[in-house]
Amino acid sequence: KLDAMIGDADAVGIDAPLGWPSSFAAAVANWTGAEWNETIRDELRFRETDRHVRKQHGLSPLSVSTDRIALPAMRAMALLRRHGVTDRSGDGKYFEVYPAGSLAMWGLTSAESYKKRTPESRGARWTILERLRSLLPWLEAPDNYAENADGLDSLIASLTTRAAATGLTEKPGKNQTDLAGSEGWIHLPTGLPSL
Repeated sequence: KLDAMIGDADAVGIDAPLGWPSSFAAAVANWTGAEWNETIRDELRFRETDRHVRKQHGLSPLSVSTDRIALPAMRAMALLRRHGVTDRSGDGKYFEVYPAGSLAMWGLTSAESYKKRTPESRGARWTILERLRSLLPWLEAPDNYAENADGLDSLIASLTTRAAATGLTEKPGKNQTDLAGSEGWIHLPTGLPSL
């Protein structure tokens, strides 16, 4: 059913990394290093897009090679493989999205303030939903999107995907294109999506 929906979609946003750091992939395939230091550790943990997001925006994407986000990434890779996706940088239909990053780019919240299961976090989700409705008068989003972080993330991911499909997200620079094609690229919005 999911594959059929994807086939019918104009754009697909995936809230998971779409690849691994190239240094990590090479190391796992054929470990040759006998040295260990912080530089090597960071090269194995973070992709070019992760470093870009951290340096340019002060956000901290999870490490696909050393954090639990690796499992969703594996599922995403299987999905991309089924659909014949070879360019993971955002090929016009498939985009890697980062909901907490999108909210930060839109100035709506700090990255994690809405994720917990506390009354304060529920209030933060409600505030985000109300603000999105205000900024996007065409948006028809029921109140239940504020019930949990997963629901709100799905709404934010779809809005980010719309922004990506209409050219309103950061794209890899000239020196980042090759790595982004294999490692994936986080599409952070440069503006609000339109209808």
